[in-house]
Amino acid sequence: MKTIATFFCVILFTSGSFAASQCAQLKEELKALQTAQQQIVASLVNNHETFASSIEEYSSVVATAKGPAVKAVSAQMDESAQAFRTRGIQGKKMAVKLNAATGDLLARVASCLK
Repeated sequence: MKTIATFFCVILFTSGSFAASQCAQLKEELKALQTAQQQIVASLVNNHETFASSIEEYSSVVATAKGPAVKAVSAQMDESAQAFRTRGIQGKKMAVKLNAATGDLLARVASCLK
């Protein structure tokens, strides 16, 4: 994360020295960066949902088995599934914030290029 922040700081402080064509290229690269960021974060969030669903499936199989120990494991698996869903929701919130920050950066760089 520090590397990305440093990258953005370098871009902001050096954007005034770019030629017009270089600035236009920078704008396009930032748009591509934002798109890639959205895809990566969406993929990570989807992974949480997939993992939670898998745990629930295993839990339902274990729950049908006999014995109190097995049912306790099933309950723990359900709790884990919920924890992963919660992490996924937090990931979605973070993605929204990251996307807004990237959009803001793009808007500020674009206004400097005008």
